[in-house]
Amino acid sequence: MTTQKIALVIGGSGGIGSAVVRRLLANGFFVCATYAHNGQKVETLRRKFEGKPVTFYQMDLLDENETKSTMEQIVKDHPRIDVVVFAPSPPLTPIHLLEADWDEFETHHRVQVRGMWQVVNSLKIQIKAGNGIKFIVLLTEACVGKPPSRLASYVTAKYGLLGFAKVMAVELAPYHCTVNCVSPGMVETNLIQSFPSKMVEMTAAQNPLKRIATPEDVAGVVSFLASDEAGYLNGVNVTVNGGEIML
Repeated sequence: MTTQKIALVIGGSGGIGSAVVRRLLANGFFVCATYAHNGQKVETLRRKFEGKPVTFYQMDLLDENETKSTMEQIVKDHPRIDVVVFAPSPPLTPIHLLEADWDEFETHHRVQVRGMWQVVNSLKIQIKAGNGIKFIVLLTEACVGKPPSRLASYVTAKYGLLGFAKVMAVELAPYHCTVNCVSPGMVETNLIQSFPSKMVEMTAAQNPLKRIATPEDVAGVVSFLASDEAGYLNGVNVTVNGGEIML
């Protein structure tokens, strides 16, 4: 008898996160999904996924104590987690580097780097048991190409997360864990709602496929990395950008 695999999606109410939840449910996973404040959308998702094996937990990564207690509850509910998808992001507000203050940098750093650290720290017992967890970390194509203007705090935090993911890929490998990253280009989500429409149109026009990514484009890659077929991939960073950046 096959035991149903458990996936934990951090940031599961966002545009990409909710698409990942849908895809993993379709692939037969039981999904635990966290959200920070988007309660109204979560209620919509709960109705949409009614009858499906998914549970939502409120967890604001900016609140260290809440993150600790929520992760403790998740681990108590699910003593073995097979896949962790890390996909949170604070809202993006384009601002010139010279106009940004440190609080903006601190917010993104606390969500991306400290948030990932807290998740890993909460799973130490499971990691050390050696059963193997597939970690999938959402980054941005800015981590492999020229960074966009006016997103310094976001890009800086994502680079920190990239470094942490690489360290994880090396140091957690002896415990049969793998750590891979997905770096999308611009994606059709609420995260870009503050971007000028002209910027979005120009990005799409300059792309070889003449469009920006959809959340489903990204979720498809995450789905593969969560599968058994990706078992020997470790330390990989997959760009999902329609050919805008070619490595």
